Amino acid sequence: MKKKWNVSSLIHFSFRASYFVLCTLCLVLFYAGCATVPRSAPVTSMPTAPEGIIHVVGGGETLWRIAKDYGVELSQIMQSNRLPDGSHISAGQRLVIPQPEITLPMEPVYPPVPINTMIQMRVGLRHPDSDWRTITMHHSATREGNAKSFDRNHRRRRMGGLFYHFVIGNGTGSRDGEVEVGWRWRKQAEVNRPYDIQICLVGDFNKQRVSEAQFDSLVNLIRILERQYNISTSHVRRHKDIRGKTTECPGNHFPFQKLLAELKRTSR
Repeated sequence: MKKKWNVSSLIHFSFRASYFVLCTLCLVLFYAGCATVPRSAPVTSMPTAPEGIIHVVGGGETLWRIAKDYGVELSQIMQSNRLPDGSHISAGQRLVIPQPEITLPMEPVYPPVPINTMIQMRVGLRHPDSDWRTITMHHSATREGNAKSFDRNHRRRRMGGLFYHFVIGNGTGSRDGEVEVGWRWRKQAEVNRPYDIQICLVGDFNKQRVSEAQFDSLVNLIRILERQYNISTSHVRRHKDIRGKTTECPGNHFPFQKLLAELKRTSR
């Protein structure tokens, strides 16, 4: 006997059928969804940076100087820090030094030591047995360098090592305005003229200008030497001022008159 369907039964059946289909669809989606989600991966540490140390750039430092100090190739530093060719760095900038041969002690960049304090520390106290009377200035006639490189050159030329008592850097082989003390000053040894202190500024001042930092360091260095050894500003001279010398040293752009004026002003 066939079952009779009324409107109410049809609505009830349709509702139950829809509910069954909906539940089935949810189950299918649930299991399908779980199958596409991978199990939680084990927690791993973040990739570490290339082996090396962080160097904070100091005033006057160059990439070339930093590479030499750490014994690494300049190209390695540029690659590790994604620096394009011809890049300039600035004081306070942080650089990754990859696999340095040596770990240098980090010196604080700020606050900087006053120039006259730094020079006083480098020059040291007066040597009681010394009788310095004149100060002669030179330029290296090279665009870059430092006391160490000049010492090697002078030894090859059989000049007995570094010719100068002091070298003032221009930011290539040493910091801009840095005063390097030579072995002759430490031993209070004369060069080829008695009683004469030799100061060399790195640079070719027939083609370049003395940097502001170099000039400031030179003024402070000479001022200290004048006071320690009672040297008059009238006895401060250029290499080419020495009688019988045929040289342009320390170059046509060396600010000699400006230097004398500053020394006389600060001595009052």
